[in-house]
Amino acid sequence: MFDSGNSRSAAGGLQLLNGAVSRRSLLKFVGLGAAAVGSASLLTACGGSGKGDLTKFGVAAFPGDSFFIDTANLANKDYANHGLDVPKHLTPQSGVQSYQLLVAGAIDGLASDTGLLMATHANSSEGKRPVLVGFRTPETSYGIVTGEGFSAPPASASFEEKMASLKGKKVGVTSVGSGSDLQLKLALELAGMKYSDVTALAVGTTANAIPNLKQKRVDAYVTVQWTSTRYVAKETGGSVLLDFAEQNVPAKLRDQAVLAVAVREEMAQQKPDLVKQWMECQWDAHHWILEKPEEAAALLNKSALGDSSPEIAREYIEHYAQSIAPKLQDMFKVKKETVVQMAGVAQSFGSIKKGQITYETLVPEFARA
Repeated sequence: MFDSGNSRSAAGGLQLLNGAVSRRSLLKFVGLGAAAVGSASLLTACGGSGKGDLTKFGVAAFPGDSFFIDTANLANKDYANHGLDVPKHLTPQSGVQSYQLLVAGAIDGLASDTGLLMATHANSSEGKRPVLVGFRTPETSYGIVTGEGFSAPPASASFEEKMASLKGKKVGVTSVGSGSDLQLKLALELAGMKYSDVTALAVGTTANAIPNLKQKRVDAYVTVQWTSTRYVAKETGGSVLLDFAEQNVPAKLRDQAVLAVAVREEMAQQKPDLVKQWMECQWDAHHWILEKPEEAAALLNKSALGDSSPEIAREYIEHYAQSIAPKLQDMFKVKKETVVQMAGVAQSFGSIKKGQITYETLVPEFARA
């Protein structure tokens, strides 16, 4: 999962993009920096004829374990096997940009933070709004890493004791109002603390968090992916204070389905078979991870960990097989109770209002479990 900025400001941008958007405007909007793919990839994502019998399909994805299924699809040529023309992925600069591009019709599908999907759905017009067609990570992937020299309680300490060790400390999040910031607020609340008990600082993504922890500009950092939690601890000489998926973490924080698969509503309505083809690609990658764990770990290490942490990659693939895979529905289908639960979390964040999300409008019939 990636952090994506304040969902409310995102919704405003999405409303501006509900009309026609030129290809030139999208190129200017996304930019051509290191965090975005080149113009050729974006033009591919914007449309055009496919190759042979393949149908053009634009996918946005990011490095990391939350998006490893996308990485495997591309590496294993799964797209073409299911009739889709996806020469490469588009890598926007944030989840906010991803949804702006989805609503504008510049990309066709992505996996993303569930709360951001719900906020965007609630604040976009019918037809253009994203809908939920699958859950790929039916658990939380967040954690908190402390820097070297941090005086942390022992691993056996309670959730409350570990959170209390952050009081008066500087805690890095990707951006104010982002998923990591909201999860930090919730964790503090559940520990009986206030947001003002820490100083939350926007330090950016993992690549920026590592030097900030090393230079002690922040004492701790809220991570968003399973592998990044371990990788940041390794690279900084620090330690994992909390993995939000641990059993001693409160259920409201622990039992979240944080990574959802989304497409534009009009595509789900008008081209459901095309959406199903894409979901079949992802299901193929899911099985490949389980059947070829060594190959999967090598690809994850190379694509997301700088080819420097094979042990973390292997541990994640084992975690995927033992903890994530058993919780998945066939073809990542969506259970109503999970939507209700995550809508409640989004409401507590202030991302949506009560009644804005319903299972029937958010989830197309073919994606329901």
